[in-house]
Amino acid sequence: MAETPKHVQEITNAYEALQEYFHTQPQVAVYANIFVYYLNELGKLKRISPDVLVARDIAPEERRVYAVEREGKGPDVVIEFTSKQTKKNDLGKKRRIYAWLEVKEYFLFDPLGEYLKPRFQGFRLIGGEYVPMHTAAESRLHSEVLGLDLVVEKNNLRFYDPRTRERLRTHREAEAERRQAEAARRQAEAARRQETIERKAAEEQARREAETRRMAEEKMQQEMAARQAAEGELARLREELTGLRGVK
Repeated sequence: MAETPKHVQEITNAYEALQEYFHTQPQVAVYANIFVYYLNELGKLKRISPDVLVARDIAPEERRVYAVEREGKGPDVVIEFTSKQTKKNDLGKKRRIYAWLEVKEYFLFDPLGEYLKPRFQGFRLIGGEYVPMHTAAESRLHSEVLGLDLVVEKNNLRFYDPRTRERLRTHREAEAERRQAEAARRQAEAARRQETIERKAAEEQARREAETRRMAEEKMQQEMAARQAAEGELARLREELTGLRGVK
């Protein structure tokens, strides 16, 4: 069980981020706080519960427990969010058990910075023993098994893809981004629809104005033609009148 709400949040974030990242890979299983059953050196059935584990070449199906004998292998990566209450187990008994189970990489993170110096440590299994991962930056370690960088960022353990340099999103973060993207898409569509409506209204207004100008021009031309015709008729009548006066 997690020690504090901070531990719960860290476990949840790690679990969701790794699940979100590996969900398209059919042979990578990610679990949190699941019992791992195994046979010890004496052949006795034992169990242990890692905070977060990742197992490659294992189908990511729903399991009540992870049985090493049934799966044919132990987890490949274990992450423990340690505390003063769990440090004895995390650095002692659990470390020996994970080595026995051939867990390739073992990470410890102290979310509250209570005792572990540095607060984030990683170990790689070499020759059956855990060897500390050495790095220039204590806050960043690389997992060869996961192909990811584990980084302490603002007192949180986060995961980065070193190829893209992008931070892995938790399921909640990914859903929030999808919702934001969907909202942005709907806003863009609404803006396009409004733009179409406004364009059509402007086109209709321009058409009506053009029609009004055309009718005004036709009317003006008709009036000019009528005036010219009237002037012509008046001139003809004057000529006729002048002719009549000459006859007298």
